[in-house]
Amino acid sequence: MSEALRRIADAVTDVTEGDVNAVLIALGVAGRERQPAREACRTPLPSPTSAPDIHSEVEWV
Repeated sequence: MSEALRRIADAVTDVTEGDVNAVLIALGVAGRERQPAREACRTPLPSPTSAPDIHSEVEWV
């Protein structure tokens, strides 16, 4: 491990989650409310009665 990387690792060893949050808020990265993720659009599947010749199986392994 290089000396610079060793110094960084030593510096972050004692950092608490509260310290991380404080730094992120100070940088303007945290503290904003996150927007909920949008649901992905899905193509509706045909009902089983509309396509009687289609058969599908799933095998869980």
